[in-house]
Amino acid sequence: MNKTLLIKTSVIGLLIIFLLFPLGKISSIISERGDYRDQVKQDIAASWTGSQEIFGPILVVPYMETIINKKWDVNQKAYHEYEQKFSRELLILPDDLKIKGAMQTEVRSRGIYSIPVYNTDFSIGGLFSNKKIVSLKKKDNIKIDWQKVRISMVISDMRGIENQPVLIWNNDELSFIAGSAMDLKGDGIHALVNQLQETEVDFYNFSFQISLRGMESLQFLPTAKNTQVNLSSSWPHPSFIGSYLPSEHNISNSGFNAVWKISSLSSGVEALIDGCKISKCSGLMKNKFGVTLHQPVDIYHQTERSVKYAALLISLTFAIFFLFEVMKSLQLHPMHYFLVGSALTIYYLVLISLTEHISFLYAYIIATLSSVIIIGYYLSSVLKSYKRAMLVSLMLFTLYGMLYMILKSEDNALLMGSILIFSVLTVVMIITRKVDWFKVGDQIAIPTSFIATENDNRTD
Repeated sequence: MNKTLLIKTSVIGLLIIFLLFPLGKISSIISERGDYRDQVKQDIAASWTGSQEIFGPILVVPYMETIINKKWDVNQKAYHEYEQKFSRELLILPDDLKIKGAMQTEVRSRGIYSIPVYNTDFSIGGLFSNKKIVSLKKKDNIKIDWQKVRISMVISDMRGIENQPVLIWNNDELSFIAGSAMDLKGDGIHALVNQLQETEVDFYNFSFQISLRGMESLQFLPTAKNTQVNLSSSWPHPSFIGSYLPSEHNISNSGFNAVWKISSLSSGVEALIDGCKISKCSGLMKNKFGVTLHQPVDIYHQTERSVKYAALLISLTFAIFFLFEVMKSLQLHPMHYFLVGSALTIYYLVLISLTEHISFLYAYIIATLSSVIIIGYYLSSVLKSYKRAMLVSLMLFTLYGMLYMILKSEDNALLMGSILIFSVLTVVMIITRKVDWFKVGDQIAIPTSFIATENDNRTD
């Protein structure tokens, strides 16, 4: 290979590697800004409330189980009976549970950061059966503590409760008390209920209203044989999360409405409840569903993704410069490459600083135009032609445009990126198909410093 060509390509390669260091620093800055945003989220949650998870309501029936055991007496050569009493709880799921919530949303800001929060008015109702209580009472060694039979509901952040809910239990009004009275993650509320029928199967209707505020996400655990949750909101960008997607949903610019219908057969909640009795509640607490108030553009995520394509963008731009040197017999100094590469690098710093104040689209347009215009103006002198500078600017603008499409189409990013690289390579191969690379070195000028070094070596 021609020695001049080897030196030139090596210098360009080293410049690209050198520019990766400031790009790494910019990527770190973007990550730090994202961490600041997360810290703001925690601060807002500390003064407002965090994300909410709702589990229940569940009918809790505490009882005492007496077990007669026998113990061998060595001295008397006989068995002696003794009693052991165990405090247990029977957890009864509703036969039907209907939750209807109307979510009002707003955005809380601190500095340049904003986090969506909500206030939801819930109407909760359903039906309990005492069938398990009747079965339990048939055992002679069972004594139910009727004074502590209660309806319990777990709410992950109690600070979000804004009203004093009143339980309507078979037309009786009962007050809720703070605390879920259940050994589960999170706190909540509970209400002591009237003595239930213990000899014949009966059904008990219940309902109550509760206002609950939270931040970003709201999730439920299916705790009935048939659970139905109807949630509506004015937030236009919901992201449905968890183990179950809505069976019905409608999303528009004015908000969304979603309906979940879940049976105990699909959720397996009864088996999960039984597992929770032996301190294995992790499966139960993971079995949830709900919605996140998604912000359509995570500026830090998108900007960080764009930086990953920076090396490709710089390499393609340098390749275009190199083609001008080869095809038009121009003389470009490594400093020309370095200054243009620096402009392409600082572009990402400009982008992240703008996106913190305006929408990502507008920030991307402003940063792109600024970068393309300054590079085009600079190249009009370097390439000794406004037409050549305009051509490079147009190609650079096209690359930025394609990069934006890649960023917006996250699911197809790999495919679109591969097509971009393959297309550029195809164009380069077509343009240079008749180039005699053995003679290219004669058309490329290298820096005077390299020539001086080479002459010094010859003198020696």
